[in-house]
Amino acid sequence: MVRKTFPALFFLVAWALPIIGQCDELGLVESFSKRHQLGARLGAWSNLGDLPPGILTNQNNNAILQTNLSHTNFYFEGFFGYRINEQLMLELSMGISNRGSVTLSQNNSTNVGNVVIYPILLQMKLYLLSMTDIRIQPYVFGGGGLYYGRRSTQVSSSGAIYLDDQESEADFHYSFGGGFDWPLSHSLAADFNIKYMPIMFTKTFVAINDYKGIGITLGIKYLYSFKRGERSRRERIR
Repeated sequence: MVRKTFPALFFLVAWALPIIGQCDELGLVESFSKRHQLGARLGAWSNLGDLPPGILTNQNNNAILQTNLSHTNFYFEGFFGYRINEQLMLELSMGISNRGSVTLSQNNSTNVGNVVIYPILLQMKLYLLSMTDIRIQPYVFGGGGLYYGRRSTQVSSSGAIYLDDQESEADFHYSFGGGFDWPLSHSLAADFNIKYMPIMFTKTFVAINDYKGIGITLGIKYLYSFKRGERSRRERIR
């Protein structure tokens, strides 16, 4: 996934370069730098950790666990960004990635479910060009939070469909990355984000501990104002 992503990133950067030099004639950057954010991102999860064996057997209880986890999966997250000042933003995000399916056969019963990772992260974002009128606004961020993994059963051999936690693990760890925002209007902006998540569970979860990965996403965000009556950056300069 990472190798395939490099050409896409090169194309994206080449596409963005002509836009980077554009001036903020409509005041979009100035407006963007004063607003909170609420939005969602969708993209890919690129696995950098381990993958469990395809078949695991336990002779003690005659259980057979078949796994079908892959190196690439869809990744989705919703987020809220609180603007501290023109350069800094505190962002809370909640993500989800379905890593693949798991089938457990035991005592003439078969249960089918999925392994899902839920990152819940609090991060500080620094906008590198927030005091300029450049339309593309690059940023870097760092923080951390809770990574929660769950193997749940959705379908059993009896035909019933239910949710039943069969196995779960949690890890508190850091995260960091970067990206850029592109204001589209005074209330909307596009977002490109790359996030490294070094998930390492202390206990074995579906036969492995290392679930670290990279989330590469595109997003859209709604922008809403600070308190009324704030002077613009140009007015303060005057």
